[in-house]
Amino acid sequence: MVFGERHDPHQKAAAAPVSFAGTFGLFQAADGFSSGAWRNAAVLFVPPWGFEEMCTHKLFRIMAEEFAADGIASLRFDYPGTGDALDAPKGAITLEIWQETVTAALTLLREKAGGVPVMLVGHGLGASLALQMAQALDAGQENRLCGLVAMAPVASGRAYLRELQFWAQVIDDGLSLDPALRLHGVTAIGGHIMPEAVATALKKSDFANAVPHHSIPYLLVNRPQRPGDKLLAEALANKGARVEMRDYTGFEAMVANPSVAQMPTETLEAVVSWVVCRAAALGKPEAVAADDMRDSASLETDEYRETSMRFGRNKRLYGILCEPKAERRGASVLLVGTAYDRHAGWGRSNVAMARRLAEAGIASFRFDPANVGDSPPVPGLPEQVLYTDTQYDDVESALNMFEARHLLPAVAAGRCSGGYLAFSSSTKDHRLAGLCLANAYAFYWDPACDVDGALRMVPRSLDTYTKLIFMGSTFRRLLRGEVDVKNAARNFGSVMTGRILTGLQCGNWLTPRARMAHAQVRSAFARLAKRKVKLVLLYSENDIGLEHLYQHFGAKGRRLARYSNVKMAILPGMDHNLSPASAQQRYFEEIRDLAFSITSNRSDAQPKSKT
Repeated sequence: MVFGERHDPHQKAAAAPVSFAGTFGLFQAADGFSSGAWRNAAVLFVPPWGFEEMCTHKLFRIMAEEFAADGIASLRFDYPGTGDALDAPKGAITLEIWQETVTAALTLLREKAGGVPVMLVGHGLGASLALQMAQALDAGQENRLCGLVAMAPVASGRAYLRELQFWAQVIDDGLSLDPALRLHGVTAIGGHIMPEAVATALKKSDFANAVPHHSIPYLLVNRPQRPGDKLLAEALANKGARVEMRDYTGFEAMVANPSVAQMPTETLEAVVSWVVCRAAALGKPEAVAADDMRDSASLETDEYRETSMRFGRNKRLYGILCEPKAERRGASVLLVGTAYDRHAGWGRSNVAMARRLAEAGIASFRFDPANVGDSPPVPGLPEQVLYTDTQYDDVESALNMFEARHLLPAVAAGRCSGGYLAFSSSTKDHRLAGLCLANAYAFYWDPACDVDGALRMVPRSLDTYTKLIFMGSTFRRLLRGEVDVKNAARNFGSVMTGRILTGLQCGNWLTPRARMAHAQVRSAFARLAKRKVKLVLLYSENDIGLEHLYQHFGAKGRRLARYSNVKMAILPGMDHNLSPASAQQRYFEEIRDLAFSITSNRSDAQPKSKT
């Protein structure tokens, strides 16, 4: 494959960035020019919160693209204190603030879509806010709303908070996170911390008491295994709402894990069809809103300026540049995302990292590769993009943006698959002068290896298996039938075999594929050493990535000592996602120090960008 930006006349552009009410949004203009299928309606997406939002973020982007193809414009956004939105002082973010943001988003959408009526499409907590607010949103302004879709709505705020607590424990257990390092005393899941005032308000919220809007149709997409969803729909119908119901097929597979999330295609198509049919019944709009040609939007604080932008050929990619308001120092940092997590990162870790770097004077860019988060796919390429050569083009596009804005030299930072992409890209693009990789799963990926299968059955390290065997909770899970014994035994056998072969120093020579992988890894390290690319390797204690590192560089990575450009450190007690604040602090310090060291050793550092 040729390394470079590809041009495709059928490539979709990313949605147009907007900023309002202290948050970023994406306006997807209707693109029905060819068919003339302009609809007299637009869609406002009202998002869920936390881990559920991470899992459904891509779903909203796909739905927005489907609506656009049918002549329906849309807007999606983040609540204050979530995603890419600005943060606020502790206690300043309330449920009312989130509701006010929904109202502001509706006003902005109608302005950009030519004043057409709006359908609300909400998911989870967002669906319930839409149900609660629908009548008030239309008060005094006839025909402001024309429909509402509630997907997996929350019926009881108190029950929702209990469910969050349960799932948070499941996620932390899955990460083998030390109980002492878990978040306590707050409502949190997957690194997302709910504002205290929001949680307090939800404890008193019963969304089944919402007064329905009697002039618009409702579609309630209910999870069959959650009786409360159907009861909520029936409660609305009993109050006179025009309610249709359908089952939410594919919900569990989507929210299980962002890395292997499967989009609920059947449900997606049903919702899009319902919205399009209702919009078609409204006739044609009096005027057609032009495509919003803006490619960027910005938000500022006293410490930093953030610019959301679509970039690359055909404006196909989306990301956010974070620059210090004070004098810029050091190399710029490319924050490469993990798997299918949106660019904000696990628990908003990339957002926090970018803003802390800006406070230290360092610019950074977080972005979504193609078919991840808010960046559309490349036509003709497979759905699975992880560990493929096609992602190099996306990194190159980001570095081109750095270069155009005089933000070189640059370093890259990434965790797990993001670390792999940063490492692989650095061997091809000499504009990357340094790397900070956290829990990199691999340094070479065999093209013959099935990515989907590998992601579904990622083994743990041998040390983790040993630790789990002696934990009482493991035996309790076995008794409850919660452990896939066959898969666990297969993974344990695979890791044990690998550790034995590593100890015997023969695993890299047994098969042609093993010899090829070893040669590729050692060659890549040698090339980076020759270019004097600084390489920082961080691993959580017992991370599975250590098994791959030891395979190529010996027990404890002892053969890394021959590379003067490589620094390695192991973080005791940390999980794969670096969830604890102490892990994020260490990661930040390593990236900051790397960025500072690059410029101090380079004579071609560019001046501070004035754009």
